[in-house]
Amino acid sequence: MDEGTVLVGRETELATIVGFLDAIAARGRSCVFVGEPGIGKTALLAAAADEARARGLAVLSARGAEPERHLSFAGLHSLLYPVRACLDRLEPVHQEALRGVFGLSQAPVELFLVALAALELLAEAAEQRPLLLLVDDLHWLDAASRDVIEFVARRLDSEPLVLLAASRPHRAVTGQSLDALGPDASRTLLRRRVDLPPDLEDKVLDEAAGNPLALLELPVALRSQGIQGGALPLTARLETAFAARLAELDERPRLLLLLAAVNDGELLAEAVAAAANLAGSDVAARDAEQAVRLHLAATDGTTVTFRHPLVRSAVLQTASETERRRAHQSLAQVLTGFPDRYAWHLAAASDGPDEDLARLLDQAADRALRRGAPSSAATWLERSADLSQTETGRGHRLLRAAEVAFQLGRPRTVHRYMERIQAAMLDPADRGTLAWLQGAFVDGVTSDSEIVRQLAASARQALDDGEPEIAADLLSGTATRCWWVEPGRQIRADLLALTDRLAAGGQLRLADRDPRLLCAWAAAGGLERHGTVVEELAWWASEGDLSDPGTRMLLARAAFVSGEFERSLLFCRPAVDRLRAQGRLGLLTAMLATQTFSAFYLGRWDLTETTVDEVSRLAAETRQPIWEDSAALASAHLAGLRGQAERARELLAPVERVAVTAGNQAMLNSVQLSKGFTELGRENYSDAFLELRRTTDETDHAHHPVLQFWGLDYLAEAAVGGGHQAEAREILDRLRPALGRSPGGGAVRAVRFAEALLANDLDAEAAFARAFALSRAALPWYRARLDLAFGTWLRRRRRVTESRAPLRAAHSVFTVLGAGAWAERAARELRSSGVKDRVASVRGASRLSPQEWQIARLAAKGLSNRDIGQQLYLSHRTVGSHLYRIFPKLGITSRGQLHDALPPEQ
Repeated sequence: MDEGTVLVGRETELATIVGFLDAIAARGRSCVFVGEPGIGKTALLAAAADEARARGLAVLSARGAEPERHLSFAGLHSLLYPVRACLDRLEPVHQEALRGVFGLSQAPVELFLVALAALELLAEAAEQRPLLLLVDDLHWLDAASRDVIEFVARRLDSEPLVLLAASRPHRAVTGQSLDALGPDASRTLLRRRVDLPPDLEDKVLDEAAGNPLALLELPVALRSQGIQGGALPLTARLETAFAARLAELDERPRLLLLLAAVNDGELLAEAVAAAANLAGSDVAARDAEQAVRLHLAATDGTTVTFRHPLVRSAVLQTASETERRRAHQSLAQVLTGFPDRYAWHLAAASDGPDEDLARLLDQAADRALRRGAPSSAATWLERSADLSQTETGRGHRLLRAAEVAFQLGRPRTVHRYMERIQAAMLDPADRGTLAWLQGAFVDGVTSDSEIVRQLAASARQALDDGEPEIAADLLSGTATRCWWVEPGRQIRADLLALTDRLAAGGQLRLADRDPRLLCAWAAAGGLERHGTVVEELAWWASEGDLSDPGTRMLLARAAFVSGEFERSLLFCRPAVDRLRAQGRLGLLTAMLATQTFSAFYLGRWDLTETTVDEVSRLAAETRQPIWEDSAALASAHLAGLRGQAERARELLAPVERVAVTAGNQAMLNSVQLSKGFTELGRENYSDAFLELRRTTDETDHAHHPVLQFWGLDYLAEAAVGGGHQAEAREILDRLRPALGRSPGGGAVRAVRFAEALLANDLDAEAAFARAFALSRAALPWYRARLDLAFGTWLRRRRRVTESRAPLRAAHSVFTVLGAGAWAERAARELRSSGVKDRVASVRGASRLSPQEWQIARLAAKGLSNRDIGQQLYLSHRTVGSHLYRIFPKLGITSRGQLHDALPPEQ
């Protein structure tokens, strides 16, 4: 096909491509062209390649093919192979990840580590020459390659790279739509290629409906009466047009095309050898020449490709099922040296269950997992399940596929697999895993207590079946649901009884100190069990084995829900570092979300602000909407406290809709807390009190039995400002007895703060002293609010000189944190104490974005650009570009000045 001719009517899209290439020196861009078959996607990419080469750019390309979808990283291999010489310039961990892609290593690796390695490799190659990356038929690319390419596309801002892709319409693909050509462009295109009588020209224009490929192919078919216009959808008519041309082929070229169509590679020699096996006679490469002359295929002597994917489809449609099976069988015989491809073609040739073949596919799935291609592994496992000879084997393999999909964050795929599984098909261990998966994706998304009841029953069954490890997993996950949604006292009691039974049995790997049990006690037991949890957390912090990041994750979660925010951060940070190094972004997102809120409740706004931005980005990439919503909540908290009311409301609105629909009480409580923060940030104290009071009302849907304590200090602050002290004292008196034995530090601090603010004159100073005793250097926000409250109390008792020091300290911290309302209050109190009003200057660091904060902090610690990029999943060039923008904002010119230019870490 003449690409220049087919580009008639595509001036807008060509202008987009030229614009991208014009700006490539300043920033990278990406675009996906989406359209029906034959609409001109491939022609656009070819035009982009010509334009790029004319400008001196290097062009890398890959094309998805339906038979290759099961081959992990097949597309990525094609894309990166031409720049493999740059591999030696990467960090060893990235080299090892890509060696697996190139088939040079079998070492296990995580998908996102492969993705970061691919980004680094492309960045290295682009330092020599700017790159244009072309990916055609994205919808047919193997899932692992597609995941990596999407990862790269989101990180091109600072790279001299342009990525252009083309795809048929697909629910997982969004992009720039390619519409049909208009009447004038259609007629122009048709007349450039053929000269038809007016009646036939009108018929072609009508049938083609603006599809460029149809405009070129239908005249041939109509002339030969190969199809009846209007009888089939357009794509089917095009396939029929190509099928009519296939009928002109001799036997051996037709057989060769069938082998090429079912092959998951493009090597002509493979198709020739397999065709010869079937024909029982010599088949040679020259037999492809007739297909080339008929414009059905192309060959360079080494590879054979189809002129258009619809030609491959036509070849497959015109062959019988028996012929296709025989073709796969013959290819398998040729591919015995390639275990994965060999197994796949044998499976495609199979017409019934075959346990030996199913085991071969299991092994291929295991290899895909080791290479960091879980999407491909799920595909292998599903096909393995189809070939299983027993129901138990089929159920186990489907369950494994569902677990892989769960780790990838793909709920639709998980549910599709689980719909095929019946509990009767599974052994006891698998039944427990199925129960866990059935509830895993709806944690915090539904208020249905029946699901919690069913999961608890599954945990009890696993315990009765002698599967304590599965029971512990189920109890930990089920109890976590009790944090999000109140299931009722009886269900909580049943969960705690099961947890106690499991702890007493001594059957677990870690016996009664298993962190999963701590999570269950913390989340399901509420304040009544927090004393036990706090004591156990102290043991883990001083004596426990914390080498496993999974253990740290569980401990961090247990610490957070029991209000032990300092310990939560203690457990979080090393786990975050380990998960980053392993490329386990799904778990990293959850861990960072816990870190974000632990830091917020400690007043560590610097850490909250940097981590929340990363949580939001990673949650979107790993498809974990609950953490996206959590990130929005944390951002709303900060915006509200800083007086950015519109921003806070904008962030809260979608989260509140989700939380109300789901009946998610933890999230609704946080939404309500954020509303209170917003009114406090505007100094609307009465409104703030009314918003915050709802969190303590047991009849309100925003009430949460634990979270209500964490906002009591703000409720007291609003009460004092709005004149609601008496009502606030009643709330505090009612809640104080529920704290229980040895509650978490977060609840204690909030209660002590509230007691100080609401105390009478005789008791206030002692109450403030108790609250100050809980403040530490690591809690500037909490300490500054105490300083403001105490300074205000002193001044109003005519102890003016004493009031100035805490008021100055408060004003300084509020200014640095950007808490405008609190800074203004401190300034007013200072003026009233006789101190001239001085507006503290805001450090240049306040102009940095959250991601720039992260990069600046890491660079100030001496980390190289590559080290920073590895931690934040960015290329080293992107890190360098960020630093280039950071220096002027801070008024510095070098990395060595970063340490002094940044405020000290809190």
